[in-house]
Amino acid sequence: MSPRVDGRRGLVLLVVVAVAVAGSAAVTGAFATFQQPTGDEVLDEVEQRYESADSITSTATVTVENESASTTATVELAADDENRTRMVVERNGETVRAGSNGTVAWYVGPNRSAAWPVDSLESQAGEQWTGADGEYGETDERLSPDGTPLNASNASATLVGTPTVDDTSTYEVELTHPEREGSTTLWVTQDDYRVVRAVATDGTNRTVVAVESTVFDVSIHDSTFDPPTDRVALTTVDRYDSFDAAQSETELSLPRHDATFSEAMVTVRQGETIVGQRYVDDGANVTVLSTTADERLDRLTENATERTVDGQTVHVATAEDRAIAVWRNDGVTTAVVVEGSTDRAVEIADELYSDS
Repeated sequence: MSPRVDGRRGLVLLVVVAVAVAGSAAVTGAFATFQQPTGDEVLDEVEQRYESADSITSTATVTVENESASTTATVELAADDENRTRMVVERNGETVRAGSNGTVAWYVGPNRSAAWPVDSLESQAGEQWTGADGEYGETDERLSPDGTPLNASNASATLVGTPTVDDTSTYEVELTHPEREGSTTLWVTQDDYRVVRAVATDGTNRTVVAVESTVFDVSIHDSTFDPPTDRVALTTVDRYDSFDAAQSETELSLPRHDATFSEAMVTVRQGETIVGQRYVDDGANVTVLSTTADERLDRLTENATERTVDGQTVHVATAEDRAIAVWRNDGVTTAVVVEGSTDRAVEIADELYSDS
């Protein structure tokens, strides 16, 4: 979740929650069109209503379902005009909290807690490093199905009815986009233009946001947006466009792949270091990860087989269309992630281990 929000913060927050619960890029695209409606009068009024508020609090129930599964979460949101936000999500007996006080963005979950300077996240807007554990690896941009950015100006908004929802007169507005399958429908109160319900479909998932309450211009204590300092240590993230620059900024001895260097990211979290290097080798991406936190890469070795490389035990596994080779030496865990076969991953692991 981006730590910065614009004047539509209340609506955007509800949208982000639905998308996060759904885990669907297609739903992300459908909701994204709502941020820039095509001139429909109702949506203009909604925008003005949320923009004019000094602060907003809201609670909602989010349900995501398809033919085989369904999940429901309760969500509490708070935001103010100083770019501060807080979100609490409860699902399946677990609670996740995330927010930003304008300087630090933070996250506290059952298995992980972290905080980042807002400036470091803004410098990487639109990109994130992902991998088998969803934290590091290839750069993944939010794209349309054919790999090109969505053009929000192509979105259309249509007033399709004026139904009554929970004894409240509403406008029902349908949002569609020519580059997306499915649609998003909003129900907006006629008296004060609050969003009380949203439904998004993408051809597979159906996401329903039922807004139980929304309060504008409420007093919110400053501490609401601060990270729980007793549980969260600040994370720093720095990016480098050369191997030497990355190596100079970490005490880890980084392996160097004999290929075209693309970029590196050095992350320090709770005293632990994670370095991700990305290379282009014969047109294919190769990611090399090094970390002092071995548990960070535990998922990479699930269901792995063992191979021996230069006398070193290497764990080899596959994940979707990628192959992964992982080994640990002198307190540092190293992983090679390639677009290709496990033999290719082992071949690069052999090169890196032999040169170390």
